[in-house]
Amino acid sequence: MKKHINAYHLTAILSICLIWLSTSSCESLIEIDLPTNQINSQEVFKDISIARNALTGLYTNVREESLFTGKISGMGTLLSLYTDELVSNVEANSKIGINEFYTNTLLPSNNQLALVWNNSYKHIYSINSFIYGLTNSKYIDEQSKKTLLAEAYFLRALYYHYLCQLFGDIPYVTSIDYNNNTKIKKTTYLEVLNLIEADLLNAIDFIETEFHKNKYYPNKSNVLLLLAKNYLLKEDYIKAGITAKELLSIPNIEIEKDPLKTFKKNASSTLWQLDKNSPTTYTYEADNFSFKTFPPSLTLSNHILSIFTNDDLRKSAWINQVHKNNLTLYHSYKYKNINNNTDENSIVFRVEEAYFILAEAYIYQDKPQLAIQILNTIKQRANTNTLSENLDKQQIITELLKELQREFFTEQGHRFFDLKRNGKLSLLESTKPNWSMKNSLLPIPEKELLLNPNLLPQNNGY
Repeated sequence: MKKHINAYHLTAILSICLIWLSTSSCESLIEIDLPTNQINSQEVFKDISIARNALTGLYTNVREESLFTGKISGMGTLLSLYTDELVSNVEANSKIGINEFYTNTLLPSNNQLALVWNNSYKHIYSINSFIYGLTNSKYIDEQSKKTLLAEAYFLRALYYHYLCQLFGDIPYVTSIDYNNNTKIKKTTYLEVLNLIEADLLNAIDFIETEFHKNKYYPNKSNVLLLLAKNYLLKEDYIKAGITAKELLSIPNIEIEKDPLKTFKKNASSTLWQLDKNSPTTYTYEADNFSFKTFPPSLTLSNHILSIFTNDDLRKSAWINQVHKNNLTLYHSYKYKNINNNTDENSIVFRVEEAYFILAEAYIYQDKPQLAIQILNTIKQRANTNTLSENLDKQQIITELLKELQREFFTEQGHRFFDLKRNGKLSLLESTKPNWSMKNSLLPIPEKELLLNPNLLPQNNGY
C-alpha cells in the first residue's frame, strides 16, 4: 500500500527506526512503501539499548545541524554576526546568506534563516516521535522509560527556549500528527515559556544526577541551568536564583580556574559537551573560526578587542592574532586544535553561566552587594580588577553585560540573548550601523507563511 507522506512525517517514522533524515525538504512529498503491518512503535522500542541508540541520534542532530552546532549555521556564528562580535568578509551576494545577519538586513527569504527554522522543527518532530514511541512501548520498564524521556523533554525544552527568543510567538508542537501540524497556530511567547518549564519539571526528577560518558549526555545540572534561564525570561528572579544555587551546590562542578583549560574536554566547568565523529576530529568551532584563507571569512570585531584589558587572562587565552600582508586580524581561539584533536569537544553549557544567572537574579531582587560578589568571582579568575561595592543598579547591569560578553563571546548567541533579556539591545546602535529595534526578533521564513497562513502575522518590521 502506498501513501504520500510529508518529509517531516517520514523523518519521524524513520527516526524511530534509527534512520535520521538530515537533508529532506520540509515541504516536499515523498512516496514510500509502508510495510503491510505498518510501523508499530511498540515493536521498535523493544529494549533499552534500542531506545538509547535512538536518543543518541537526537544528540547527533544537535551536533550536526541545529542551532547549537559549531558550524557557520549555528547561533555561535549567526548571532555573533547579528550583534557586534564578528565581522563577515564573505561576498555580499554569497548564497551562504550570512551577510544579511551581519548587516542587519535580514529578509524572510534568507537561506540561513530558513535552516534555523526548518532544522529546529524537524528535530523537535523527531524528539516528539521518540517521546511517543517510548511512552507507548510495552517492553521497556517504567523506570528506564522515565530516565530516557527526561532527556527527551530536556531536548525539546532546549529548542523551544531559543526559538521563542528568536521569533517570539511560535508554533508549539508536541504531536506527530502531520495533518494537524501543518495547520497549527502560534502559541504566545509567555505560554511557550510555561510549557518549557513544564517539560523541565517533568525531566528534573528522573534525569540522571551523575555525569556519564564524558559529559556527552545532559544530566540534572543541565536541566537546572535551562530552568534557571527560563525563570530569568519569566522575570521570576527568586526562582532563578534558587535554581542556580541548587546547580552550584552539586559536587565536583566548579569554575575552571585556568582559562586555557576552559574548552578542554576534561574541564571542571563543563556541564554538557557534544561527542565528535571520531576521537581526533577537530571541533566545528575550531574549523569555523580559525583562518584558512586570507583575508578570512570571519574575524573578531574591533568592539570585542576593545572590551578586554591587557591583563585579562581570557584575552590571551581565547583570542588569537594573525599577521599577513601587512594586516593584523583576530579570531576566536577558544577551540585551538585543527589537526589531531584529542582534547577538545564542543561545549554547549558550562557552569560559569550559573554564576551569571545568580548575579542577574540578585540585581533584580535589589541585592547589589551579592551580585557584585558573584561578578568579582568571575573577574578574579580572569585576573582583572574587581568591582566596587558602591555601584548602583544600572551600573551593575552595565558591568554584568560587559562581563557576560568577555566570558561568552561567540558562544551560542549569548550577546543577543543577554542584551535582549535585560532590555539593552539599543546598545547595538552604537556598534552596528543598521541596527533597529525590529531586529529584536527574526522574521518568520517566507516559505513557512506560504505553507501555513495560520503563522501570520509576520513579525513587525518585515
